[in-house]
Parts: sequence; C-alpha cells; structure tokens
Amino acid sequence: MQVFLTGATGVLGKATIPLLIASGHQVHAFSHSEKNTGTIRQLGAEPITADLFDRASLTRALAASQATAIVHLATRIPPTMKMGKVASWQENDHIRRDGTRILVDVALAAGVQTFVYPSFYYVYPDRSAQWIDASSTPIQSHVIQQATIDAEKEVERFTSEKERGIVLRLGNLYGPDVPSALEQFQMAQKGIAALPGPGNAYLSYIWAADAASAIVVALDKAPAGIYDIVDDEPLTRNEFAHALAQSVGKRRLLHIPNGVMKMLTGAAADMVNRSQRVSNRRFRELTGWKPTVENAREGWALIAKARHDAGA
Repeated sequence: MQVFLTGATGVLGKATIPLLIASGHQVHAFSHSEKNTGTIRQLGAEPITADLFDRASLTRALAASQATAIVHLATRIPPTMKMGKVASWQENDHIRRDGTRILVDVALAAGVQTFVYPSFYYVYPDRSAQWIDASSTPIQSHVIQQATIDAEKEVERFTSEKERGIVLRLGNLYGPDVPSALEQFQMAQKGIAALPGPGNAYLSYIWAADAASAIVVALDKAPAGIYDIVDDEPLTRNEFAHALAQSVGKRRLLHIPNGVMKMLTGAAADMVNRSQRVSNRRFRELTGWKPTVENAREGWALIAKARHDAGA
C-alpha cells in the first residue's frame, strides 16, 4: 500500500515506519520541520510537508503521496508532571479531535480506503478484576480522554462511507525508548513507585515495538472496527510494582500515598485510579498478531538490560 503517516518522529512513529517498509508498504510521512525531514529519511520513509489543520495543504500532500491508507499517529502528550492539568492537553486535543476530523474529510475526498488510528485504553470504566473488551465494554468519558473518543467517532464516520476505519485502543506504552517508562524506571532506582490507585487494581501495558507491529498487522489484516492492543497479562498495581522493583534490584518500592497521588494527578485522578484489565484476545484471533513481550515482568527486565547494556 501507499501509506500516508502522521506522527512519524514520535516513539510510535519511529517504531512503526521500519516495520511498514519491511512489510512492503511505501511510506510518505508528514513533516513540519527540517529536523523531522532528516529523521524521516533516516527511517526509510519519504517526508512530505503539510499542515494537519489546513485542508488544501493535506489535499496536496495526499495527492502527491497517492496514499491508499492513512496511519494517524500524531499526538502531543504533555510531560508527566503536567498531565493532571486539563489545559496541558489542549494541543493534544486539537490534534486528536480537529486534526482527525479534517484528515478524515480529506481522506474521504481523496478516495483513501483505510484509516488507522491508535486510541487509548483509559476510555474504559473501572471494571475491577473483570476482563475488558472493545466489543462488549462501554466507554466512560473523561475530560482528558474525550478528544480521543471524538477522534474514534471520526474513524467510525470514515467506515460509514464504506471504507475501512480501524481504531486500536493501546495500553500504556513502555520500552527502552519511551520517556515515561524511563521516568518510572529512574524513580524505581531511587526506591519509589508512583502508581495511583489501589494495589489490586489492574493496569494494561503494551511494549512499544509490539504496538507498532499491531499497527502494521491491522493495516494488512484487520476488518474495520475497534480493537484492544495490550500485552497478554495485565498486572495489578502490586504485581507491577514488584516487577519494577525486581528490575532495579530492590525487594520492594516505597509507594507514594494515594492521597498524595490524587493531588499530583489532579484532573486525571479519577481516570488513572481505575482498574482496567483489558484483553487482546479478539485482535489476536482475527489477525494472528501476538505480542513479543507478554507482561510487565518481562518488559521491565528488558528495560533494565537495555539500560545496563547502554551503561546508564
């Protein structure tokens, strides 16, 4: 396929582009700076200049790329310490809500056949120890996640025009090149675990390279729809903290009290305290995809090894 990709220089974009090319796709990647252009070329894709919020610019870019598929990875996630402030999400919301709407409009006009959008599993409610699946679990809106829900609706609109729109609800991304994961790891080295929510509440994670492979598999094999992309075994926060402690050679970590965490996470407190045990079963059965990192026990050990090998 001829693929037009946004968010090329983010963590997920850098992991996805080489896999797309290895699978035989030709990739044109959205670029808005000279630095991005250089990075895109190094990854093996062809940079193309456009403005995500300008229809004429996007129309020209899609025509130049002859794209039959769009992979919309663009985001602007705020730094960890600012995630609890609603105002910190405005730029990201603009990209997700308005950028996706405009991109779907232009894609439909250009005859693009496939649109892939990675959403986020925090759209789900607290389900305690029950398994969560996109086909059976209703979403629960939150001010910080409403923009991604709006973006999902735009992808559904794309599908309603008899095209193939695919939403992938990703778990928390982690890996040796993911800044938020490195922050967690460095805090653990100091003996601290910043994990809001009760110890028996579930977290759903996905190794960044596995998320990238899921995007490529979805592009190649998945029917239109909404799918969950998480590892095979979500851990409770207590299990997660234990795995993190082991990866840094500690018996246990000091948990920041939940009251303090609620203050630190601000507007996001209700959302990040939820127990969300998400299943990847449906996507696996439909496509044959399988994560290489099955759970966070394996993942944190791999991050520790990568840090050690790098001398960090």
